[in-house]
Amino acid sequence: MSDANSKAAILSAISLGTLGVLSFIVQPALVQGFVTHLGMSEPEAVNLAGVEMLGVAISTVLLALPRAPFNWRSALALGLVLAILGNIASAMLAESPQLWIARLMAGLGHGAIISLSFTFVGLTARVDRNIALYLVALLSYGAVGLWVMPGLLDQIGVAGLFAIFAFLLTAGFAALRHVPASNSARIVPSPTARQLGLGFLVVGLMGVLAYNIAQGIAWAILFLVGIRAGHSEPDVTQALFVSQIFAVIGALGSVFFAERLGRWLPIAVGVLLGAACIALMMGKPGLTVFLIAVCGFNLLWNFALPIILGAVSDFDEQGRMMGPAIAMQMIGLGGGPLLAAQLIGGGSYHSAEVVCIVFFLTSYVLLTIPMLRHRKLQTGCK
Repeated sequence: MSDANSKAAILSAISLGTLGVLSFIVQPALVQGFVTHLGMSEPEAVNLAGVEMLGVAISTVLLALPRAPFNWRSALALGLVLAILGNIASAMLAESPQLWIARLMAGLGHGAIISLSFTFVGLTARVDRNIALYLVALLSYGAVGLWVMPGLLDQIGVAGLFAIFAFLLTAGFAALRHVPASNSARIVPSPTARQLGLGFLVVGLMGVLAYNIAQGIAWAILFLVGIRAGHSEPDVTQALFVSQIFAVIGALGSVFFAERLGRWLPIAVGVLLGAACIALMMGKPGLTVFLIAVCGFNLLWNFALPIILGAVSDFDEQGRMMGPAIAMQMIGLGGGPLLAAQLIGGGSYHSAEVVCIVFFLTSYVLLTIPMLRHRKLQTGCK
């Protein structure tokens, strides 16, 4: 039986997590690439990103089923195979109307990898810290990916990019023997975990869902919002690259502050100020305002997310909440672009931005309900 807290297990989970988000973490630039290199309309490009995220969501839901009879290593191997085949098919069908089928297949594979890597981290004794380290790794890749994406697509095209994704994913097989096969690997439970009732668990999961719908809407349209505001593609690319640096800072801040400030203040700051950053993007923001907004958005997202997932993980003493929480996360991130595509007709992003802000505020209300109950249980109240 493997130990989820071993260095090999943690490093393997972090590596797999980075492979799982190869396309999602650079989604704003990839969506723009669909427009400029494949000739798609903006709604079509956002919809295609949403189809992939739908596949991600389906996988995470299947893996989160309470009695799912999956050996995690076998499920991970299947996920890697699907992701590789989906990206190879995407490279072959890049100019075809059937590209969405290949992206759906790739999404199913990526979803399994993402869900399981988060689940592995959720079994550790220091969930908040390890999720933050996980985010630092994938965001570092994201920063470089967003920076080089326009030039890379000019050189190798969308088909070449998908071929690179398929090649990189083969490295995931090296991590199989180091990751847990089941939740029996949780040798050291979180000392702050308390068992909440089913109703509170459901409300907490709805909070995660609402938060990630907001993130999914925003992340899918960030590049398009910058272009529509009148900024050049290189300027928007640079702004998103800088925002990824701030995202890494946010994740590192989560490592430092999570065990010093608790969870209440970081979650309030992350969610509410995240909504404020979206409000700054409304209309046609100047380049400086756009830069501030996207940097603040990305910093707060990656500062708050590890703490939110750590809080939800602590709502169950057996470590069973991470899988459902990641399922809600991926449903939100998948549903967000699909919802955004329906709201951006006529070249306006106002409706999408308003809906995004509403979901942010809703998520904060929903998350506070089980957090209050958890705090009462910690203090010995019934």
